[in-house]
Amino acid sequence: MPREDEAAALLGATLSGRYRLDEVLGEGGMGAVYAGTHLKLGRKVAIKLIKPSVAGDENGLERFFQEAQAAASVESEGVVDVMDLEVDAERGAYIVMERLQGEPLTTRLRRGKMRPEEAVRIIGELLDVLHAVHSHDIIHRDLKPPNVFLHRDEKGTEVVKVLDFGIAKVAQRHLTLTGEIVGTPRFMPPEQACGEELDQRTDLYAAGMLLYCCLSGKAPFAGVQGPKVITLLVRGPTPLRELEPDLPPALLAVVDKAIAPEREKRFASAAAMAAALRASLVDPAPPAATAAPDAPPEPDEPRERRRTPMTLLMVALIVLAVVLGVGLTVFRHSLP
Repeated sequence: MPREDEAAALLGATLSGRYRLDEVLGEGGMGAVYAGTHLKLGRKVAIKLIKPSVAGDENGLERFFQEAQAAASVESEGVVDVMDLEVDAERGAYIVMERLQGEPLTTRLRRGKMRPEEAVRIIGELLDVLHAVHSHDIIHRDLKPPNVFLHRDEKGTEVVKVLDFGIAKVAQRHLTLTGEIVGTPRFMPPEQACGEELDQRTDLYAAGMLLYCCLSGKAPFAGVQGPKVITLLVRGPTPLRELEPDLPPALLAVVDKAIAPEREKRFASAAAMAAALRASLVDPAPPAATAAPDAPPEPDEPRERRRTPMTLLMVALIVLAVVLGVGLTVFRHSLP
């Protein structure tokens, strides 16, 4: 039976005698997400029900619980509100969350590239959420369009919500072994593809790639699928200035810095990136190269010249990882 049919077969079922599964909203690697109803309160909720294959794996089950606990630990309007975490005797563990109204960033991107003002607003709000997440020593590690939701609140205001903390890295927890690669290749930085130790700059790279998508209307590494994406990470996608030369230079500089292959050249924090992003529309001129020690490379510098020995080493490691098949889970995502 196809996975979609398996999820649909549970419609109308109840969990723990409290929640009814009303509609399938989507399905991910760890479970299916349903629109549901709290039977006693009549409240509309979203319910993520664990897959049997995940429930039977100790590490997978712990990741599922961590997803709920990580999201619940962050006090931010931009993190989906977790209301309950329970285990149904028959159907397994499930997470009850607030029911969102709106659309994922994936849907918005299908309508084409955004005006700079809209892109800056959305990614700026995302960075505000990341600032709160990182302050709790949590790294999301899988920011991509389906995991960024544009929610309409009761007042009709659009609010950016971050979803799916299933592979988040939480301090003091070791659910990922050194050398294990998790995430979505199209939005992961080279160090993540190499299975190296990660920090908050991993999420900032992904935010930079999302900004790239918003401003260009194109997925990074468009036309390339699967593990082949990994081999292109160090080179980077087609420079945004080649796709959208009329964008403000300061905005282009923010993108360049955010998606720098070497993490030491990226922004140090979500707050710093958010400030530079919002300032890029106020003062469209890029900062002088001497203004800050971590300023991005000059835009006209040949790309080949910027490759350092460490960069070449990372290329070799990435290619080796692909050849050896290190258990990379590839999530395919395409934009028009």
